[in-house]
Amino acid sequence: MSASTEAQRVPRILYVPGLRAKPAPVVHREILWRCLLEGVRRADPGAAAELAAVPESLHLALWGHHLYATYRDVRLDEAGIAALLADPSPGKDSIREVFGIRRRANYSAHLCGDRFPWLINWLADADTRINIAASDRYFRNVDGVGDRIRAGLRTELQRSWAAGERVLLMAHSFGSVIAWDTLWSLQDKAGPIDLFLTLGSPLGTSYIRRRLLGARESGAARYPRGIRRWENLAALGGLTALGRRFAEDFAEMQQLGLVAGISDRTDLINPFRGTAGLNVHKCYGYFVNPATGAALAHWWRSP
Repeated sequence: MSASTEAQRVPRILYVPGLRAKPAPVVHREILWRCLLEGVRRADPGAAAELAAVPESLHLALWGHHLYATYRDVRLDEAGIAALLADPSPGKDSIREVFGIRRRANYSAHLCGDRFPWLINWLADADTRINIAASDRYFRNVDGVGDRIRAGLRTELQRSWAAGERVLLMAHSFGSVIAWDTLWSLQDKAGPIDLFLTLGSPLGTSYIRRRLLGARESGAARYPRGIRRWENLAALGGLTALGRRFAEDFAEMQQLGLVAGISDRTDLINPFRGTAGLNVHKCYGYFVNPATGAALAHWWRSP
């Protein structure tokens, strides 16, 4: 899509972040925008140049303030972000660590915990237990927090649909759960989602699937409406996505005609390094990846 063909309306990239406190909204958006443009530039320089001319196309559907009292100190991530923007390709150390014995053992433990829920508290690492506690508040709708989180995204979606915008719904990690639940709650009132782009999503795990809105329904009633295409990207070694392939996990959606196509790339390497070392789940690493950039560029150029 060229800028001229969309002079009357801005295509909307609506991003739903995952768990954990994020930097202050203005700062967070500026970083994500830089990373997003770098990912698109690596895949399609022409599309990146067009996209750079309309920064208002990216909008964040923020919800962390409902669970977290403070913002994350961006200084903790600055060095890692700078390294990604300078060279987003994975180095030998990152590749070696992704395939290392310790990470593979941790990955296997989380797979086991997902299959046998009663083992989760024994097998999950400390970070995963923290995330489970936060997600549990959402799923149990403690003090209505789940309703408030979904209401925020619902408002953003309805605003875009009312304006006639083409919507790319982009979600990282637990943000994909919020996106799914929000679309499901809208049912036939949902407008079109040109592309549902999930990054490091846990939607295919047993732990999440049995807690989704609609999980107790059958047939078409089990799934959200409005998604035209779904692209799922996941990094190797990620303990949240666990390498699930959504084209298989959600094949019934295609069979029922609820989505035109679902595709997976589960072989990405996320080289982000923060203060705690390699973090293959970090959103910034997904944003600069050319696979993410290619998905965005293809959507941008599509009619």
